[in-house]
Amino acid sequence: MNKQTVFKAITATTLTLTLGLGALVNNQPQQPTQTNATNVLQDSANKITMVSSSKATKISGKYKTTAALNMRKGPSTSSKKITTLKKGAVVTATYKKKVSGTTWYKVKHGGKTGWVSGSYLKKYKKSTISTAKATKISGKYKTKSILNMRKSASLKSGKITTLKKGAVVTASYKKTVSGTTWFKVKHSNKTGWVSSSYLKKYKKTTTVSSSNSALRNKVISVGSQYLGVPYVWGGMSPSGFDCSGFTAYAYKKAGYGTLPHNSRSQRAVTKKVSSPEVGDLIFFTATPGGSTITHVGLYAGNNKVLHAAGDKVQYQSVAKGSYWEPRIVSYGSLD
Repeated sequence: MNKQTVFKAITATTLTLTLGLGALVNNQPQQPTQTNATNVLQDSANKITMVSSSKATKISGKYKTTAALNMRKGPSTSSKKITTLKKGAVVTATYKKKVSGTTWYKVKHGGKTGWVSGSYLKKYKKSTISTAKATKISGKYKTKSILNMRKSASLKSGKITTLKKGAVVTASYKKTVSGTTWFKVKHSNKTGWVSSSYLKKYKKTTTVSSSNSALRNKVISVGSQYLGVPYVWGGMSPSGFDCSGFTAYAYKKAGYGTLPHNSRSQRAVTKKVSSPEVGDLIFFTATPGGSTITHVGLYAGNNKVLHAAGDKVQYQSVAKGSYWEPRIVSYGSLD
């Protein structure tokens, strides 16, 4: 064999090996040649690397990312990035596949689907909050402290209003959430949920006696003894009265029992009547035509009210055309 024949043989052999293993183009490695279970990669030094790749297995379940994590088009760090998931993102898995010792998951999140490394996932466990079905109840309760009314039975729920200590609420439902019992209540035209830990059963403190005219007249007789006593905010003694302090004092002295020291609370414990009798309570609002009770007095008959108003205890007219008549909200009786 001459030299020219040997050279051609060597050249042909080199070309065959180059084409079989994958040649470098512009000094860059070619894409891997894929088989059923193995990717064949050729690096820049013309060395062959065997990449183990299992078949994708169908799965289901939710997972949570333990760090910021790239979602890719394929199960490889060299695959194109679709998006970056934030730490704590909850994803839904559909497939998993093992590539070179790393398990990859095909997941869906926010309308996007792609592959993520299982090294940065953990099984998502939905927090189990024991929530009983709401049960219908009824009754009045009193707040034992300042209390937030919320949109739902949870401390994380939005606040509707803050109830003062001693507020009387009407309950309609109750439910238990994570060991805490919540009541759905109504107060001053607002409805929401409050923790029952800060409520106590409301008991009327009034004792109702006979509705004879003598006892009714006695309320006015007792009240008239304090004509001229100065008006004092919060007062409920002969040294000074406010409106509800005066009515409560007169009722107690007349033998009716104890009324709460608040005009709205007094309305809550009395029976609404369409027209008053002597000794009944008259409830007023601050402005003509209003509905929020701000004042209370005793109906004394003949279109007159006996009450602590202005600067003292006095009689005033509730006849049509008077100052007080358009401010009347309702009448209440203890009989």
